[in-house]
Amino acid sequence: MTVAGHRRRTLDQVTQALAATAMGREPPDLLLRGGRLVNVNTAEVLEGVDVAVREGFIALVGDAGHLPIGPHTTVVDVAGRYLAPGFIDTHLHVESSMVDVRSFARAVLPHGTTTIACDNHELANVFGLRAVELFHAAAAGLPLKVLLAMPVCVPSIPGMEDAGATLGPEEVAEAYRRGWAQLQGEQMNFPGVIYGDPQVHAITAASLRAGVVPTGHYASPALHPGLQAFVAAGLVACHEGTTPEDALARARLGCYAQQRYGTAWLDLPRLVRAVTERPGLDTRFFTIVTDDVTPATLVREGHMDRAVRAAVAHGVPPLVAIQMATLNAAQLLERSRWIGTLSPGRAADILVLRDLAAVAVDQVYADGVLVAEDGRLVVDIPPYPYPAWALRSVHLAPLAADDVRVPHRGARATVRVIRVVPGSARTVQETAVLAIRDGALAADPARDLAKAVLFYRHGGDAPRRGAGFVTGLGFGPHVAFGSTVAHDSHNLLLVGTDDDDMVAAGNALIAMGGGMVVVAGGAVRAAVPLPLGGLMSLEPVETVADQVEALEDALRAAGCPAAGIEMTLSLLPLIVIPELRLTNRATGLVELPAGAAPRFVDLVVDDLRA
Repeated sequence: MTVAGHRRRTLDQVTQALAATAMGREPPDLLLRGGRLVNVNTAEVLEGVDVAVREGFIALVGDAGHLPIGPHTTVVDVAGRYLAPGFIDTHLHVESSMVDVRSFARAVLPHGTTTIACDNHELANVFGLRAVELFHAAAAGLPLKVLLAMPVCVPSIPGMEDAGATLGPEEVAEAYRRGWAQLQGEQMNFPGVIYGDPQVHAITAASLRAGVVPTGHYASPALHPGLQAFVAAGLVACHEGTTPEDALARARLGCYAQQRYGTAWLDLPRLVRAVTERPGLDTRFFTIVTDDVTPATLVREGHMDRAVRAAVAHGVPPLVAIQMATLNAAQLLERSRWIGTLSPGRAADILVLRDLAAVAVDQVYADGVLVAEDGRLVVDIPPYPYPAWALRSVHLAPLAADDVRVPHRGARATVRVIRVVPGSARTVQETAVLAIRDGALAADPARDLAKAVLFYRHGGDAPRRGAGFVTGLGFGPHVAFGSTVAHDSHNLLLVGTDDDDMVAAGNALIAMGGGMVVVAGGAVRAAVPLPLGGLMSLEPVETVADQVEALEDALRAAGCPAAGIEMTLSLLPLIVIPELRLTNRATGLVELPAGAAPRFVDLVVDDLRA
C-alpha cells in the first residue's frame, strides 16, 4: 500500500541518471539552493551549499550553478537555513507508541525521523511469526524507511514465562529468507548469551549466517567479564546502559552505545557525560535512540528531534549530537552507503532546520519528496486493513474475586516487594511484613504496598497467574490499574490496593479487547482501548495521546505523581531487567541479581508468629 506520489528506487537503477545530473547534462528533480550544510562526514558546517536530487537520491552537494533547470525541477531557496540528514532511530518499539506503524509514520516524519529500525517483539509475543509478516506488510510503501528488527526473544527467557507464541532459530531464519526482517532485534536473554544457552546462540548464528546486524540488550551492571562475553558473541549494539561508565565500556569494545531518551527511560543525560567529560573522545560508537515513546510524547514533544535536543542541552555539541542520530546510526545498521549523510549517491532524506541547536525542523524530505512542513505532514498515508484475528487477542474468561486473592496461612508474613523507580526500567527488591486478612496476603495502601497479579491471556494450557507486591506508586485505597501492555509476554497485568477494583479493571480490559484502564471506587476513571494485539490503537495518534493523558491524570488522582508511570508499570513482568519481576509461572517472581543467572524466588520469605 504505497503512499501516493512516493516511489523508492535502488541505487543500481539510477546511477546513470545521477551521473548525468551531477555533470550538468540533465536537470535535477529537486534543487535546494543556498543552504548551510551540516556535514556529518567531517563535523563541519559549510556555507552556501546547494543540494541536487534526482530519482530520490542526492546527485550533487556543493555549487549547482552548472546544472540546467528543467520544466519539472522544483527549486527551493533555503535562504541560509541548515541542511541536515534525516534522523535514524536504531532501536525502538512502535507498539509502545500505542498506534500502528502507519500512524507512527504520520507522527514522526514531521519531527525529522526518516528511518527507524524497529523491533516488533511486542506484537510477536502475542501472535508469533505472523506478527512479523503483518508488520512488514503494514509498513510497505511508507515514506518512512522501516527496517524491521527480527524479534529473537519470544518469550524473553523460555521456561520462565509464557507468551502467545515461541520463536526459535528456524522462524528467525525464515523471516530473513522471506525478506520480512532486515536486522536482528535486541537479544534480551543476555544470561543465555553469556552462560551459553544453545538455543540463544543458535538464534544469533541464524542472524550471522543471514548477514544481518545483530543487536543486543545487556542489562547487567557487571561490565566484566559479562559484557565482554556478550560482545564476543556477535552483539554490536546495546541500549541498556544507564551510567557514563556503561556507555564508555560499550564504545571501547566496539559495541554501539545506544543512548536512550524515550518517555519513561531517560538515560541519555547520564550517558552523554561519557562524551562531555572527555573532550576529544571519538564518538563514532555513540548513537541516540528512543526505545519506548508514548503518543503523548510524540504529539506534545517530538521524537528523535526531542532526543537530539536533550543531548545538546546536556552539553553535546550540536554537530556531534546530529552525527549520533545520523551517520553513527547508519554505520551501526551497516547502511551508511544508503542513508545517514547528505552525500552524492545517498538517499535524499533531508531536513531543513532553521536553528541547529534547537533542532527546529522546517521541512522534511524523504527520498527527495517533501513529506512534512512546519510540523505537519503534507502527504496522505492511508490506514492499513488489519485482519480480524489481529484484533482479537485477549483470551480470558471474566475474573472473580478469588482470582486476585493471594492465599496464605498464619497471621503475618515477610514478603518480597518490587520497588518501582519512576524514570527507570530497573526495579529494587525489598521486603515488607504483611498482615494476613481472611486467609490471604493483602495490599496496604497506608504503607504504599499495592498488590500485583499477572494473568496469562493468550489461551492454551500455560500457568494461569502469578502475584506479588509493589511499592513506590503511592496508590491510595480503592484503586486499580490494569493493562495488556505488560512486557514482554504481554499478559494481563493488574496492580491495585482493592480486590474488587482489580477485578473490575481486569473485566474492563477483557470486554474492550485489551488496553489500559484505571478504576477507582468501583468505577472506570480512564481507559485507552488497544484492540490491535492488545497493544495498539487504530485511532490517530492525537486521539490516543488525549486518552493517555486522561489515563495519567487518573493515575495522579489515584495518588501517583510520577509522569509516564503506566510505562514503568508495563515493565513489572520484564524478567530480563534487574532486580525482581513478575511472571505467570512457578512462584510468580523472578529475581535477576547482578552477575548471576535469573531464578524463580518465593513471594514469602518468612512466616511470622502473631
